[in-house]
Amino acid sequence: MKVEEIREDEGYLKLRITNLDDLWLLGNIIERGDTVLGTTFRKGDERNDTVRSKKSERIRINVGIEVEEVEFQEFTDRLRVRGRIIIGPEEYLGHYQSLNFSVGDTVEIIKKYISRTLVEEIEKSEKRSIQALFVSMDDESATVAMLRDYGIQILAEIRLSKPSKEMEDGETDYGEIIEKISQYWKEGMPIFLTGPGFFKENFLKKINDQSLRSSIIPVDTSYAGERGIYEALRSGAMDRILRDYRLREEIDYVSMLLDEIGREGRYAYGFDEVKKYAEMGAVDTLLILDTKLKHEDYKQVMRTVENMGGKIVIISSHHEYGRMLSNLGGIGAILRYKT
Repeated sequence: MKVEEIREDEGYLKLRITNLDDLWLLGNIIERGDTVLGTTFRKGDERNDTVRSKKSERIRINVGIEVEEVEFQEFTDRLRVRGRIIIGPEEYLGHYQSLNFSVGDTVEIIKKYISRTLVEEIEKSEKRSIQALFVSMDDESATVAMLRDYGIQILAEIRLSKPSKEMEDGETDYGEIIEKISQYWKEGMPIFLTGPGFFKENFLKKINDQSLRSSIIPVDTSYAGERGIYEALRSGAMDRILRDYRLREEIDYVSMLLDEIGREGRYAYGFDEVKKYAEMGAVDTLLILDTKLKHEDYKQVMRTVENMGGKIVIISSHHEYGRMLSNLGGIGAILRYKT
């Protein structure tokens, strides 16, 4: 996300979408009641009764809509915002309109309140630029995936053509895997190769492109597939490369909360319990699921934690650790103390 302008006192944000992950963040930033400015096309108002074209002309107009719905679908390339036009040509005021945003677009948002957490999230997204691929394989199959801010995007599930006993002779056909990696890989992008056993080494021998091969980082895991990818993310083996990546941070914080719960330490989860400790000033770090961000009660808890000097971490609902937090009520806290 590229910050073009932020005027906190006016609730004004002007942001440029630089990658697909920004669409997820925007989907959390924009909420009901906000005003979003954008460009759209509407049918022209034909006022001449004597001359009418058979096909109505569509004209480009700049509008501002009062948001009623925000739609973001996981791993898509578009964010859809719908609401009633409140800024624009007079003949269209009050009409419903959808605005679609994708990578490269600039979006202007006017909010009633911009929180410190929101500004920090935007600033962090501006600094993040790394992308990473995963190949997680065993003797039967390979999973090719892209690491996104909000989860793991599965790009392909590939069945290997040879049984494991033939892999020792290097006879397995890895062509489909290499083709899929090459489709998404860009110069400088790390590729983490995970899975058990010797299969990774056999695969590496089949890669002729030296630039591609030098970008591959083997990571031993007990499992292949998506499970193996999350095992690698938990292991810490990639921390140096992924230290600024959002998903890495989310896994760390949810793991810390689960550790506190496991040892009966300083934790709280569920809305009522977290709210109680927030009002006491006892919350050091608040973990909140992205699906809860637009609920007024949860927003109030966030403001309370901010005012008490606590840290807030937004957890995506699109990955395994987000689902774990969802099972705890979608909100949890690591406490300064517990009574």
